[in-house]
Amino acid sequence: MTIVAWIDRAHREQWALGQFNISNLEVLQAIVEAANQERSPVIVGVSMGSLRHIGLPYLAGLIAGARQAATVPLFFHLDHGADLTTVQACIDIGFDSVMLDASRASVAENIHLVRQAVAYAHPRNVGVEAQIGETWDEETGDRVESRTDPAQVADFVEQSGIDYVAISFGNTPGRLEGTAAVDVDLIRACAAQSPVPIVLHGGSSIPDGAVHLALAAGAAKINIDTVLRQAATQVFETQYGSAAPPADPRKAFTAARDAVRQVVAAKMQLFGSANKAP
Repeated sequence: MTIVAWIDRAHREQWALGQFNISNLEVLQAIVEAANQERSPVIVGVSMGSLRHIGLPYLAGLIAGARQAATVPLFFHLDHGADLTTVQACIDIGFDSVMLDASRASVAENIHLVRQAVAYAHPRNVGVEAQIGETWDEETGDRVESRTDPAQVADFVEQSGIDYVAISFGNTPGRLEGTAAVDVDLIRACAAQSPVPIVLHGGSSIPDGAVHLALAAGAAKINIDTVLRQAATQVFETQYGSAAPPADPRKAFTAARDAVRQVVAAKMQLFGSANKAP
């Protein structure tokens, strides 16, 4: 099954695939280990920041290694892709899904740009995500927000040709503390108008209760990044803030990998994707 087919299945059955963003090798290993442990299909997200940090040639190798290690359906997704060139480059090294984020342009320009991504992706059997409405920018810290107008969703999806649509509903990608003031009624209203499944960004700051309501409303893909970075960072602070910090950094990275694995596994259980893999 393709990523599109899996997200469609999750949508029908009212659970969600988690997209867990990577920042280095150990976080990728943790995601794959958690997915195997929980028997959950999984999406590995790669942001523009991580793309620059890792580099396409190294990333191609990580994709191949992760596919070998995974015993469950595993997909790679470009998160908030900045331009068509990046989208095409990621598809060319084996991504299963891409997002071209033109949400800060006009709706008409957003559609125009996303259609170019769709034209390149769909013949290669790659899923496409786009966003209508603006959310916090987790890479830059920009907190501009413009919530999605449900009345625009159906037309945006149909004209762009995308497979799943991200919305702005009070979510706060990159938020480091507290929880977001999530508008579940807006999620319901957007889902009611959308011919494709809804994607929730900023999943780290969405309260568990709101996640359950969002799943029932039609959300079928939830993105997680910040809480993974926090789990790893807390381990590093503990390890290197101790009286006898490890001389071998692999020991700290191993502990960080285990901490991230536990967070990913818990999110898979929350999203209902555990034990859905064949």
